[in-house]
Amino acid sequence: MDFSHYTTGPVQMAVDLVNTRDPVADVDGLAEPDDVLRFLEPYEESWPHPVWKVTESDLHEVRAVRARLRSVFWSEDEEEAADLLNALLADVVATPRVSVHQHGDPHLHFEPLEASPARWLGAVAAMGMSVVLCDYGLDRLGVCDASSCDDVYLDTSRNRSRRNCSDTCTTRENVAAYRRRQKAG
Repeated sequence: MDFSHYTTGPVQMAVDLVNTRDPVADVDGLAEPDDVLRFLEPYEESWPHPVWKVTESDLHEVRAVRARLRSVFWSEDEEEAADLLNALLADVVATPRVSVHQHGDPHLHFEPLEASPARWLGAVAAMGMSVVLCDYGLDRLGVCDASSCDDVYLDTSRNRSRRNCSDTCTTRENVAAYRRRQKAG
């Protein structure tokens, strides 16, 4: 399901950013400043950003944004998620701007006036997540149900049935449930 211009790419970017940190295995995919640039490469065509020389300080700020985005996925309810997103949008100074790049059709971007990797990522990701929250509900932003995984996902299923971040986790959970049933029966 393709929600809209502002949700598909930005929310997937938010999901991917949050999932660069694996709290279960204690592995961080953003270990050095250049990892931020490598992270952004796949999104460049759809979501162009300024050219940065990412510093150690930028890396720490991006990690802080990542943690704030993760907390939205773990929100208990819409009010908590809205409060977290509003605070992030205010902190990164997300400013609306009409853009007519590549596609030729005018559309909105929400970007900070002062561009830094963390502010840019925070504005774009939080705005996309805000659209999903407002238009589709918090249950579209999920945390994997697998016992050995804390990755997050965007539920694009028609019936809001997604419970795992990937087919791998779904299969692992189904096999474990099958084995428990076999053992019990």
